[in-house]
Amino acid sequence: MRIISGKFKGHKLNIPKNFLIRPTTDRFKESLFSIINSEKYSSNINEKYFLDLCSGSGGIGIEAYSRGAKMVYMIDKCQNSINLINKNLSKLSLNVEIGKKIFVLKKDISYIEKLMLPKFDFIYFDPPYSSNIYTTVLKMISDNEFLKEKGLVLVETDQLIDINELNLKQIFKKKIGSSYLQCFKKLLNPLK
Repeated sequence: MRIISGKFKGHKLNIPKNFLIRPTTDRFKESLFSIINSEKYSSNINEKYFLDLCSGSGGIGIEAYSRGAKMVYMIDKCQNSINLINKNLSKLSLNVEIGKKIFVLKKDISYIEKLMLPKFDFIYFDPPYSSNIYTTVLKMISDNEFLKEKGLVLVETDQLIDINELNLKQIFKKKIGSSYLQCFKKLLNPLK
């Protein structure tokens, strides 16, 4: 597992020792950041706020920081994941940024609305595929003020998500290997 682009390009990250943490593939990462940096969907990640939910190894959040994100929050409820994220940050000498530009939180994201978080330009959400929290967390994101007006929610899944009941609009979907990348925007004028 490595950083693909930016100031830490080519640096290898520590990988999980168990299979409960599923690192995102390089191919998936390339597609994810191509969307983020496309003029059609966003424009770029420079100086933007990035939230990585169910961070696992921290690979996506660290990649976002490497590519120029101003502020990166990584949230996971598993202590092993938090330890691995901190180990990877330390390996890149980024532990000095913790609490300044990088925030690592051990929290259950089912209660994300109770956290005092800033508004984000990008929220990346990749829970374990077998979890049944996709709709719950996406509903919290769609019903609360986590996203900036032009913010994107990017989700990695093993199947497409039905968002008919949510205040979100799908703007992109792509199958990459055995996974799907879905991209959503918050509806500005939802019908009540």
